[in-house]
Amino acid sequence: MDSLADKKKEFQKLFLTGKYTQKEIANILQVSRVTINQWVRDYPATTYIRVRNALAKELERLSKSPKGNEEMIFKYIQHLDLLDKIIRKAKYLPKI
Repeated sequence: MDSLADKKKEFQKLFLTGKYTQKEIANILQVSRVTINQWVRDYPATTYIRVRNALAKELERLSKSPKGNEEMIFKYIQHLDLLDKIIRKAKYLPKI
């Protein structure tokens, strides 16, 4: 993995797993944290991931007391599914 383009592709894979901090990714790829921060800002999937995480967090909250929230829970699940399909269709997320 010599070129910056190769490192950027690897960044996308590592970032999308959600398993690593930006600092850890910078260390793995041997680039600066500033570079990783820039790549995160420039990466189109970042916005989708933030929206997806917010939906997932709210779904988790609703699931703790589902009584009376069944319809909303179902809608959140539908939205998460739709968002995942949109992200994949736009080819922002590789199939990991």
